[in-house]
Amino acid sequence: MSERQQHSHQQKRRIRSVFGAILVAMATTVPVAAMVDGPGADTAGAAVSPHSLSFSLAWQKGFSDRGAPVGESSPMVATLDARGPSVVVGDRAGGLYALHLSDGSTVPGWPAQLGAPIDSTPSVTPDGSGTDTVFIGVGNAAQPRVGGYEAVSHTGARIWSVGAADPNGVYGVQASLAVGTLQGVNAVVAPSLGQNAYALRGTTGGVLPGWPFFTADSGFTTPSLVDLTGDGQTEIVQGGDSTAGNAYGQQYANGGHLRVLSGDGRLLCSHDTNQTVDSSPAVGRFLAGGQTGIAFGTGSFYPGASDSNTLMAADANCNIVWRAALGGNTFSSPAIGDLLGDGNVQVIEGADTGSGGLVWALNGSNGSAMPGWPAAVPGRIIGGIVTADLTGGGYNDVLVPTTSGLVIFDGKSAQQVATLGQGALGLQNSPLVTIDPGGSIGITIAGYDATNSGTVQHWVINGSQGRSLGARSWPMYHHDPQLTGWLSVPAPGHLPSPVVGMAATPTGHGYWNVAADGGVFAFGDAGFHGSMGGQHLNRPIVGMAATPSGQGYWEVASDGGLFAFGNAGFHGSMGGQHLNRPIVGIASTPSGQGYWEVASDGGLFAFGDARFYGSTGGFALNRPVVAMTATPRGQGYWLVASDGGLFAFGDAAFLGSMGGRPLNRPIMSMASNGATGYWEVASDGGVFSFGVAPFWGSLGGLALVEPVVGMATAPGGSGYWMVASDGGLFAFGHAGFYGSLPQVLAASIVD
Repeated sequence: MSERQQHSHQQKRRIRSVFGAILVAMATTVPVAAMVDGPGADTAGAAVSPHSLSFSLAWQKGFSDRGAPVGESSPMVATLDARGPSVVVGDRAGGLYALHLSDGSTVPGWPAQLGAPIDSTPSVTPDGSGTDTVFIGVGNAAQPRVGGYEAVSHTGARIWSVGAADPNGVYGVQASLAVGTLQGVNAVVAPSLGQNAYALRGTTGGVLPGWPFFTADSGFTTPSLVDLTGDGQTEIVQGGDSTAGNAYGQQYANGGHLRVLSGDGRLLCSHDTNQTVDSSPAVGRFLAGGQTGIAFGTGSFYPGASDSNTLMAADANCNIVWRAALGGNTFSSPAIGDLLGDGNVQVIEGADTGSGGLVWALNGSNGSAMPGWPAAVPGRIIGGIVTADLTGGGYNDVLVPTTSGLVIFDGKSAQQVATLGQGALGLQNSPLVTIDPGGSIGITIAGYDATNSGTVQHWVINGSQGRSLGARSWPMYHHDPQLTGWLSVPAPGHLPSPVVGMAATPTGHGYWNVAADGGVFAFGDAGFHGSMGGQHLNRPIVGMAATPSGQGYWEVASDGGLFAFGNAGFHGSMGGQHLNRPIVGIASTPSGQGYWEVASDGGLFAFGDARFYGSTGGFALNRPVVAMTATPRGQGYWLVASDGGLFAFGDAAFLGSMGGRPLNRPIMSMASNGATGYWEVASDGGVFSFGVAPFWGSLGGLALVEPVVGMATAPGGSGYWMVASDGGLFAFGHAGFYGSLPQVLAASIVD
């Protein structure tokens, strides 16, 4: 662009910054419960009654930021210390806050003061030590010449800061930083308010080869990180603005762009619009025939543009498949969810009319409105809608942030069932739906109160303990803590080391994953008690076991080295001793005062109050042993081999096995249903039940990006979990989904 065009470009952004001002004055009464029942709606030829919901306000936290409160920064979940998950959110005073999800207390070392307005949503990635690194964009349209890309440690300390260089200076970053694997490294990517989009190494902030990408105008949208072609490579899908002029020999028109970029910064395809594209794209298999679609809305800068107030769906090659005029501004980000519980997904978008809002649920195949939609709300819709199964009804509900509070609709009936924060908070961002440490479903909203000060409220759905968030949901801004914007199981990986196993908490409301480098990742009510992540190991970790109380766990390495955390005691190990074959698994005794290590030849080593009941060590095996599990009384154990052969010792009963039977893929792990049943699981997710262990479903026959490596049982055999080597977590039966790596997904399958 010419110097004059660059100048007008920035004036345009200053005008747009008025959009972010506080919009309404609110009363200060805070309802502690909300429940509204409405008449049924005809959704498929028959009346559907909405469910009832009741809520309790668990905690509320206000910030000293009057006049510069929480605006478009959505609350996000991260693990920052041993107390479990926390909520992270930024305000326009430049503060990045972290509050424990359990009680709203401030995480030690926080807030981080970043010196410029924050309208970006935090993204997170595991740091390898059981905690997360937080990424954030700093600077907004009102103050574009300050800020940049930031990485903050779990202690609230800045790790690195990178400014977005521009011909007119250094510009801020209002878009959020999506996290994924680019060029084989963990990276973050986002456009700036200048004329470039950057992809940076997550560890150092170094610019990746091929970047920055010249956008020729500001970018406000969070990119989606997606494997569009199924080749294992991550593509970047992002929107942007366009101002008429010539730059580097290319002529631009007033409007915007949808672009798909390669991981090394090459433009793969694009679609130009005559209105700005300010809506962050949502990607999922919602097009006809289950094809991948990209949903995105437009902005409002260019008056009278024909693409205004429109939601569009493009295919993987940027071809527009359908477009829907929604009667209001579509700058908020769309969501994807299964609102009918039939396995199909819809695209959900909010339209801002200036005085209120319209909530649309659209058929993903053709963009037509679903029966019962749109629904009107009294407040303006600026933030993105999210979806989650709030009742265990098997379908997703719709959570709509407005300047008059959070309005919740029953997904199937399209009827309003509750409003949270009504009369207390104005919202310009997305809510956060989580499984809380106690196992209940929690909803966090962050916005501004009547004094124009930032406030966070955390609500709990009464009676929701043990539920999952539902299959095919969109429970937070841009879908997950990495902000991939991709409804996929599993999503792009970012783990520095593969997951090798898992263990469940005694309540069944949480679980841990352990990686080969010793990193431990806790979900639900599973506490983080330390790990070997980031520390020197002679050999990789191969498994873990939890103490009976769930207040500790052990990690075991392939050389038999044993590492104890929390209330797990060290009772000896095979570390440093001669082994004929490497250790492959561990199991603990019911008392928690002992454990067994098992080697691939079936050699069994007992420590503490664990007793030796026999082994296959010294016997010729058709295939190596891969895992073990103990009986409830701890007076026996089972060993399983990769061909499904099962070996029972002590009071462990032999109830059958896959030994000698054809398998598509090798067995990787096992879990027991008390003393009278057990399951074997193969690397493709195929599950085989024996004894009284019920079959709750499997992944056999589905295409997995990475193999299943571990399994754990829900209490009473009511379900089971599987974990893949990339951290993808799959829940079956009544086993709840409490989060996963590489992202938090609602990947629950309920019979």
